[in-house]
Amino acid sequence: MMKATEIVADAIAEYGRPLWVAHVPKPIRDAVPVETLRELVRSAKWSTEGAAKREAWGDLMSYCRENVFESVTVNDLEEVCGLSIPTIRKFITDRPDIFRKVQRGVWEIRDPESDRKAAK
Repeated sequence: MMKATEIVADAIAEYGRPLWVAHVPKPIRDAVPVETLRELVRSAKWSTEGAAKREAWGDLMSYCRENVFESVTVNDLEEVCGLSIPTIRKFITDRPDIFRKVQRGVWEIRDPESDRKAAK
């Protein structure tokens, strides 16, 4: 049987950080000494899935800043950033400061800073 340190080291090498945590049970993670775990995580590469998702969010926010007052659909935003449609719908719902509903399935991109200034 593999030692806990070896299991954790293999998971960190394969999945990167922070995603390795999802692939190692908590009792095994807890069996690794804290200092050893810190060293393994410090030297680990970042998870590519997490980096890709961060990049997609950055692409979406950049698109919104560059296309103020444009009318968009969920499919338009999906093409821009590559995030899933449910994720984009949740983002639109969570950010009424950026998106104003124009009609069913169409939103206008807003600039929250200029909207606040205009409201004063």
